[in-house]
Amino acid sequence: MTFRGNSRSASAFTLAELLIVVGIIAILAAIAVSNYALVSVRSKVARVHSELRTLAGAIEMYNVDHDRQPRMADFVFYGDVAFDTIDGVVVRGVMSKALSTPIAYATNAHVRDPLMDGNSAANLDEQIYTYHDLDSYIHHEPNSSFWPRAKDFYGEWRLISVGPDLDFGHGFSNSAQLPYDPTNGTVSLGNIIYAHNQDRGFPPDGILGIH
Repeated sequence: MTFRGNSRSASAFTLAELLIVVGIIAILAAIAVSNYALVSVRSKVARVHSELRTLAGAIEMYNVDHDRQPRMADFVFYGDVAFDTIDGVVVRGVMSKALSTPIAYATNAHVRDPLMDGNSAANLDEQIYTYHDLDSYIHHEPNSSFWPRAKDFYGEWRLISVGPDLDFGHGFSNSAQLPYDPTNGTVSLGNIIYAHNQDRGFPPDGILGIH
């Protein structure tokens, strides 16, 4: 009689082999998740650039018609509840409805920053792109040495996204003046800034202070 042995044990995986396979799958899954996260950030950054360019174009069209940039929504500066309220919340430092009403230079003046998606804990005006009418800051903060120099550098206005690091201030003095540079890493310090005077490089030391 021929002895056939235990065919089941000959074809089964050992515990060590199963652990190796599980470990390899876990490593591949971690790499896939990491790559997906970076792709998602790059996609949102590209969307931010596109939306800021669109808003910048609308601001310039408004400027041509009115010979001034649209007023920002800022309850602290203007105290106008009807004008400086979005969805029932008083705001400051964001685009006002002047850009969309009564003439629609932009379909939506209050564009949400895609990098802030899901951050419902943030104030509403932190979830919307920052918009600074620099003349307003110069007028309402006459003792500031920052805003006049900021206007010299940025021009009449600037739009700001929080950037992929999701931190507007970065915990040190040059806050919103730190421009995001993807060559430092997809998720690196800095805000995405679009200004009246675009493509000016890194701001000079004189406008890197607290403001």
